[in-house]
Amino acid sequence: MKADKDVLYRIAYEEAVRALSEQQAVIDSFRTRAGLLLSSAAITTSFLGAQTFDGGYLTISRWMALAAFLGAAGASLAILWPQRWNFTASPRDIIETYVEGDETVPPDQIHKELSFHMSKSYLDNRAGLEYLAACFQLASGLLTLEVFLWIISFATNS
Repeated sequence: MKADKDVLYRIAYEEAVRALSEQQAVIDSFRTRAGLLLSSAAITTSFLGAQTFDGGYLTISRWMALAAFLGAAGASLAILWPQRWNFTASPRDIIETYVEGDETVPPDQIHKELSFHMSKSYLDNRAGLEYLAACFQLASGLLTLEVFLWIISFATNS
């Protein structure tokens, strides 16, 4: 029975490692796409904005397009801004607690404890990940609105 528990704790540990790795990949993907979105918004504003300014005055559609650009840029920068994520356990803490503590802890118990720690880290990171998703949706919507407003401004020349 003991050997079976060792294997089961190891499976739980490996699944926790996989879940955190996937979560980190999703965060990295959001950050990459936010950088591309920010670049797109800047290029859109510089190209379409320059096309609509013939007399140098700002109309309501141009003001709104600029506001959409600033909103998209702000939401993208919120994604790119450094945040504290929890993906690993401290090797020093593991050694001090489980290896060099009062009693050496068996590997199956270490896997069990680390699995619980990583599960908590995964849940803690989820709130930040949901924030990134909301910011990305906002930035995407504002970029779409920005393009629409620049096109309207260009088409109506107002």
